[in-house]
Amino acid sequence: MPTADTQTIYVNADDKPTREGVLHFTRFSSGDRMTRSLKVLSGCWFAAGVTVFIPIAHFILVPGFLIAGPVMAYFRYRVDRANENVAVQCPVCDESVTIEMEAADRLPLYTYCPKCNNSLQVAEN
Repeated sequence: MPTADTQTIYVNADDKPTREGVLHFTRFSSGDRMTRSLKVLSGCWFAAGVTVFIPIAHFILVPGFLIAGPVMAYFRYRVDRANENVAVQCPVCDESVTIEMEAADRLPLYTYCPKCNNSLQVAEN
């Protein structure tokens, strides 16, 4: 079962003091990672089976889905955590903000404050 977890991170702007924040993410166990990768694999192979019946296009779609299935499953298995957001007080405007992250984002991350639109760096240390 995926577990929600947090980690202390640091956010800084150019000449402002560094602020401490909280990174929220979901951690996946080995079993969760296997389940996620098998879902992707079966979805791609199901799509390959469905596209067999499409004239002309099946020459490209079927081999594409058959090859994409194991490749996408491999990359999905390698993901051991998915980042969600960062809760921090902006070093520039002193407002509490939540910075949304993509699941694949890795630190250090350069982004913008959602309130004042100033450049921020999110880092672990």
